[in-house]
Amino acid sequence: MKKVSLFFSIILVLVFAIFIMNRKEMDKAKEDQALINDIKIEQNEGNLDEISKIIVFSEPIEKASERVTKKNFGIYVTPKNSPVQPEKFQGYHTGVDFEIFPGEEESDVFVKVICTGRLLSKRFASGYGGVATQECQLEDAPVVVVYGHLNLESIKHDSGDRLNAGDDLAILGKGYSAQTDGERKHLHLAIHKGNAINILGYVKNREQLSSWIDPCQYFCEK
Repeated sequence: MKKVSLFFSIILVLVFAIFIMNRKEMDKAKEDQALINDIKIEQNEGNLDEISKIIVFSEPIEKASERVTKKNFGIYVTPKNSPVQPEKFQGYHTGVDFEIFPGEEESDVFVKVICTGRLLSKRFASGYGGVATQECQLEDAPVVVVYGHLNLESIKHDSGDRLNAGDDLAILGKGYSAQTDGERKHLHLAIHKGNAINILGYVKNREQLSSWIDPCQYFCEK
C-alpha cells in the first residue's frame, strides 16, 4: 500500500509541475502578445503622424495642377520677359498663379480653403483687389496662406472664423475689374513662413524667397 501511495504521490507532483510549467508558458505568451500589440499600436500611431504631415493641404481650386501655366513660384518677372502682358510688376514671384480655363471668364470659379486654421483678414489690396489671409500649421510650424484676386463679397466668413480644409472660401474676382485691381482673372496663392501677415507678390532677391514656401510641391503633379 505504501508503494501505491508513493506512486500516486509522484504522479500528482508530476502533474502539478507540468501544470505550473504550462501556466508559466501561457502567461509568457500573453505577455509577448501584449508587447507585440503595443508595438503595432505605436507603429500605427507613428504612421498616422507621418500621414498627417503629408496630407496637409487640399486643392485650392479644381484641377489645380493643370492651371499652373504662366507664373510658378520663384520665377523672375520683368515687364519685358513676363509670360503675362502687359506686366506692371518686377521681382521674384512669391507664390503660384492658377489660371482659369477657356470658358471660365464669366462663370464662377470657386476657391477652396487649403488648410485648417483661422481667417486672419479679408480686404482690398493694391495689386490684388480682394485678398484673404489665413493662419495654418505646416509640420508643426506656423504659416500664413495668401489667397489673391478674390471677389470679397463672396467671402461669407469673418476674420477670426475657423476654416477647414476643403471649405469654400470665395470665388475669383472678375478679370480686369476692381475685384482683381485690373489684373486678369486668376488665383495667386502664396504660403509665408511664420505668423506675420505678408502679402507681397514679389520680392527683390532670391534670398528673400527663403521666407516663402512653394505651394506647387503640394498641388502640382510632378
